[in-house]
This record gives sequence, structure tokens and C-alpha cells, in this order.
Amino acid sequence: MTAQNFIGLSKIRKAFGILFILATVSCSESEYRQLVKKEMASGAIHDSLMFDMHFGQTKKQFFDQCWKLNKKGWVRQGPNNQFVEYKLPLRQDQSLKDAITLLFYGIFDESDLMTGMDLRFSYDGWSLWNEKLQSKELVHAVKDSLKKWYPGNDFKLLNMPGDTTPVYVKIDGNRRILIQPLDDSRTVKAKIEDLRFLLDK
Repeated sequence: MTAQNFIGLSKIRKAFGILFILATVSCSESEYRQLVKKEMASGAIHDSLMFDMHFGQTKKQFFDQCWKLNKKGWVRQGPNNQFVEYKLPLRQDQSLKDAITLLFYGIFDESDLMTGMDLRFSYDGWSLWNEKLQSKELVHAVKDSLKKWYPGNDFKLLNMPGDTTPVYVKIDGNRRILIQPLDDSRTVKAKIEDLRFLLDK
């Protein structure tokens, strides 16, 4: 085989590789869009978030509810006053180092109506050298908790439109839950959103 032929073959293989990746992403996006269409067509409405909070409430109502929860000792101010901090109850088989902290905060539109919620999960006993407490292990517990809190469909690993990084997606009617790609070793980020607000944009 001549050097010219080898280079030509390499270019063909590279082109096929790119086409394969694009086809895979396109397929995943199509599956996501079909899932959204199916769930929205069902007419099912899920407004509840957590602690009696719900889609469509005002930012003031969100703050008032957080204040009441703080007064009861259930939550407290999170890091840099950017989130509300909640300690998940320990299971009987769970040690203190396995305890999980949830940070949450509402997502609001230009009218100060809550269209979703940002979530951050982390192990209290996290350390760089403890493999069992890394985000890649925590993500499984987060999936289980979210499925328990918000029953219905299971999570699917899909590519979102315009993005090649797969994410865990769970859609039930108008409610979409995303577990975002792991970008650090400690925290698992998730987001709950109302598709009715997103699709109107």
C-alpha cells in the first residue's frame, strides 16, 4: 500500500467515524423529542416539587416557604447564600459519612414565577481518596432518590438537542428531571423543570 493510499484510507475511516457519531447523536435526540412529545400529549400535569413547593408559585412564596422550613429547623442557608441546604434523613443502614446533603434553589422566569428547581447532592464525608464517596458513585443514589420522590417513568441516558454529552433524563407529563454530566468528583447536579414553560420559549 502506498503512502497516498494509506492517507486516503485514513480519511475515509475518519469520515465514517464522524458520520457514525452524528448518526448516534441524531438518533438520541430523536428519541428525546419523541419522549417529550409522548409525555406532553398524555396531558398529565405534575406540579409538585418538594416541601409543598410547586411550579408556578412566585419567588416570594418560595422565600416564605424556605423561611418557614428554616424556622422549623428543617433547612438552613446554604453556601454563599446561593442555595438552601437540607440534610437527607439517614437510613438505618447508613453511616454518618454516607449522609447526603441536598442544596436546592428555585428557577424563576422574568415574571418571578418558578419554572423549575436546581439541585446539588454531595456526600458529607466526601474526600478525594475515598472512592465510595465520589460523584460517580453518588449519582446512583441520586437516581434512586429522585425516582422515589417523583414516581413514574425511569431515567434514560440520552443526548439532549444541541449537545453530544449524554445525560440522565426522566420525563413524566410536563415534568422533566435531568441529572447533568459529572463535572467534579464531589457534586451531582440535577434540575427539575416544567416543560410547559420551556416549550413556550
